[in-house]
Amino acid sequence: MNSLMLLVAKILGVKSEGADSDVFALMEGAMNVMGIHNLLPQSARRVDIAEVATELRSGDQILIRTAGSNERFHHGIFVGPISGVQGGKNLVVDFWGSQDAGKQEAKIRLRTLGEFMAVPSWPELAVMCWDSDTPELREFSAALALGLHRDLQDCSGLYHLLGRNCDHFATWCRTLRTRHICS
Repeated sequence: MNSLMLLVAKILGVKSEGADSDVFALMEGAMNVMGIHNLLPQSARRVDIAEVATELRSGDQILIRTAGSNERFHHGIFVGPISGVQGGKNLVVDFWGSQDAGKQEAKIRLRTLGEFMAVPSWPELAVMCWDSDTPELREFSAALALGLHRDLQDCSGLYHLLGRNCDHFATWCRTLRTRHICS
C-alpha cells in the first residue's frame, strides 16, 4: 500500500486495514468523503453507445466507466478496424492489469471495442477533447499505441495508481506529455 494513500485515508477518516487495504476502495472512500461522485474529466464529451460507429475516430482517447463505480473510468486509444485483425472489428489499445494481482502484471492490450466496453452494468463512454486536435495527431496516436502494443506488451511491475495507469498511458499516446506524480 502506498504510504501517501494511507495518509490520505487517515486524514479523511476513511477506515483502512493498513498495508493490506485495497487502494481502490480507499480512493473511492476518500473521494466520497470529499463529495466527489463523478470523475469524468471536464474536457471529455459523452458518446451515446448507439452512435459509436459515427462518433469515434481512430486515435481518440476514450473512457468507459468501470464496473460498479461512480468514480473511476478506464482509458484507452481507439484505433478503429484493422484489416485482417479480429474480423475487421473496431479495436482499442489500453494498459490494463488485473486488480486481483495488484495490477502489477499490467499489459498493453489490443482488444475489440466490445471487449473494452464489457462491464456488468450499462456502459458509459466518453471521448477526451483536446484543444490542438487534428486528424494527423489522432493518426499518430493510433500508430503509437499500436506500436507500443506490438513492441512493449509486457509492462510487469510498471503500473502505479498515481503515476502510471491507463489514463497516463492514453494521455501520453495523445500528447506525448507525462502527468504522473511518482517516479
